[in-house]
Amino acid sequence: MHTGQIIEGRYRLEERLGAGGHGEVWRAADLRLHERPVALKRTRYDGDEGGANRVRREAENLARISHPHVVAVHDVVDDDGEVWVVMEFVAGRPLSEVGRVRAEEAARYGAQLAGGLEAVHAHRILHRDVKPANVLVTDDGFAKLADFGISRPLHNDETVTATGALTGTPGYLAPEVAKGGRFTEAADVWSLGATLYYALEGTSPFGDDNAHALLWKTVSEDVRPPTRAGSVAPVMLRMLAKKPSDRPRLRQARQELAALAGDPTAGVGPGSARQRPRPRWVVVAAAALVLVAGLTTAAWSALDREEAGGTPGTTADGGTTDAPFGSGTGTAGIIGVPATADPCALLDVEALGAFGLTRLDTDNGELNRCDVFVTSDDGAVTEVSIKLWHNSEDPTEPNRRVGRITVVDDESDLPDECSRKLFLPGGGYNISLDAEAESGDVDDLCALADATLNQATTVLNDGPIPRREQAPPAGSLYTQSACDLLTGAPLERLPGVDAVHPNVGFAEWDCRWETDDGKDLRVLFQHSDPRNEDDGERHVFSGREAYDEGDSWSADSCLVSIVNRVAPSVDGDGETVAELVRLQLEAGGDESVDELCGLLLDIAEPVAAALPAAS
Repeated sequence: MHTGQIIEGRYRLEERLGAGGHGEVWRAADLRLHERPVALKRTRYDGDEGGANRVRREAENLARISHPHVVAVHDVVDDDGEVWVVMEFVAGRPLSEVGRVRAEEAARYGAQLAGGLEAVHAHRILHRDVKPANVLVTDDGFAKLADFGISRPLHNDETVTATGALTGTPGYLAPEVAKGGRFTEAADVWSLGATLYYALEGTSPFGDDNAHALLWKTVSEDVRPPTRAGSVAPVMLRMLAKKPSDRPRLRQARQELAALAGDPTAGVGPGSARQRPRPRWVVVAAAALVLVAGLTTAAWSALDREEAGGTPGTTADGGTTDAPFGSGTGTAGIIGVPATADPCALLDVEALGAFGLTRLDTDNGELNRCDVFVTSDDGAVTEVSIKLWHNSEDPTEPNRRVGRITVVDDESDLPDECSRKLFLPGGGYNISLDAEAESGDVDDLCALADATLNQATTVLNDGPIPRREQAPPAGSLYTQSACDLLTGAPLERLPGVDAVHPNVGFAEWDCRWETDDGKDLRVLFQHSDPRNEDDGERHVFSGREAYDEGDSWSADSCLVSIVNRVAPSVDGDGETVAELVRLQLEAGGDESVDELCGLLLDIAEPVAAALPAAS
């Protein structure tokens, strides 16, 4: 690369601004737009086409973000085998070179950056390396969030490894991440608080030291008390809280900092940060913007299904909602894109810990559920589960309101379970919360259900359910539609089926069809134990195992399970989990189970062939 070189027939390289592990950045002139200055990043992806495609995909997703305090991505171009990301050129200095600033100025920068980061999170992207060097400050007092770093997908990252590799910068890395925990939106909040600390105090919250010492201090020590923060100290120290749950949300931090800066509009960008786009299933590792020292960002978002997903303001089955999609006011706004809504965010594991030892299980049964197993001191085990439902069921009486959520207490007299149903405003979705005794005697199952009810209603009243943080592997059922999977050849093998009007479940992971003679066909995605011949007769269709499990679900139906993929549990508990496509055909008359299974195996063959290649 050299000054004067023309990239893709349009951009003339003017000055090399820097280089790092993920590429090099140049100031360039856009020859088609009156030599407008832009920043060009030549990305490094180890020469493989898959890496190049990922860079293009990541840049395209970043280009959706439009906020005055986030450096914009304009385009991604190919030139002679190289991939270049075209970005907004910002004439300014990194915050790390500005020096200490007054409290009011730090509050203004903080509000601006919180607003920018809020917009980034609204697009399901985590920055993961917020620090002074990744903030650009212009001469007129504008702070812009920069350098997201194009790199590997989130689910391939390790935060802290035995070799010392980490994602983020010591001194600006949240304590839970420094300990090897998951990176969440709250971790970005901590890093922003650490950046404010630097702007005020001139050091990280743990001083200036080598990387290993800073990591150790982050995990084991408290933040150094600030001496120059003044009125900014309270909100900044809450942002730097050890526990993620004690930190303010970005919107709250932005509002408080803006008030301290004397500018209530500081950090507010065009539109609302709560408005969600309709993206496709992607692993987003956002593009490096101006600087080049940045590391990884990642998030995943939902499959844009034109046929079943509808448009903003519609439900998956075409019904209307009471608010624009993702607005945060109606049912669709609370759920957001269904496939990425995280049911685990509605469980309060800490509160359940008062009843015994807890174990979170994120891959037990249906994809739209999350479980916590609680083992009491006397060995009794209770399963507390949350499940998200898409249906038009109405609340029964009696019920109670918690904010805008209607709660129905299950009146069942069964001694081994207690249930709560939470109905979202506008209809279309509800949530079940169940506590069920697995073994031993539990004195009050409803106490366990209610222990996490407050968490669930608080999250639901506050806005959209948080998104799943872990990207699904390639070929995972999380990225598929059960309805689409049976469209065409599979349904054509079921005589008399009403193929036009399926009953669609949550995120299209559950779909049902009826036939004119009363049969009921269901396809459901589930996690389960790996299958073997003890579960049923083994078949192989298109290289995939399928098991005829006969009447294992009901006496008048047949179950066939197709194995999509088998992998270690993402919970790190040493378990191996299978993703299964469960096909169930219920009799409409006096059909035998053998007849039903013969027909269902015939349907399963093209279904197996339609499954995507698994990783």
